[in-house]
Amino acid sequence: MKNSVCSQSFLEVEGNFLGFTPRPGNEFKYMRLQTTDRIISIKIAKKLRFPLSQSLIEGDRLRVALKAKGKLKLKAERVEKINECELSCPLPCQSPAPAKNSKILVCRKSSCSKRGGKKLHSALEETLQSLGLHDQVSIQLTGCQKQCKKAPSLTLMPGKVKHAYVDPDDLSTLIQSHYRDN
Repeated sequence: MKNSVCSQSFLEVEGNFLGFTPRPGNEFKYMRLQTTDRIISIKIAKKLRFPLSQSLIEGDRLRVALKAKGKLKLKAERVEKINECELSCPLPCQSPAPAKNSKILVCRKSSCSKRGGKKLHSALEETLQSLGLHDQVSIQLTGCQKQCKKAPSLTLMPGKVKHAYVDPDDLSTLIQSHYRDN
């Protein structure tokens, strides 16, 4: 049985808030957003449901950070109101800093080290330093992660998001999308 790499992609959409799609018991689980060319239904992360139900008004202009799981599932992970000057006003439900248990797991076994693990580790340290996350996100060297043929690889915590064939030049984008956009 092959191990699979969890692939999640993040994207942002802007549009006008059209309202919630209520579920039984008046639970606001989905919201509708009018983009330039279509109306999309977006599932709202549990931590955002109550704050958004109290603060959004139909017609509000929003910027929504989405996590795409598979081909058709979209889930709102962050929502910002946009005023007329295009300045974003983050809602109070947004978490600005990474969680305290944020870490990056990197395999230290010889097979992975030979395939770029050592270079990845040093590039990670430099990237965290340049992004100002060196005191919020730690790097943890681990034993075999069973990803030897896909080395160099790493796992971003929290969330256990695995990335294979990681190019050190792409680390900045990868880390920002996981720790700053979550």
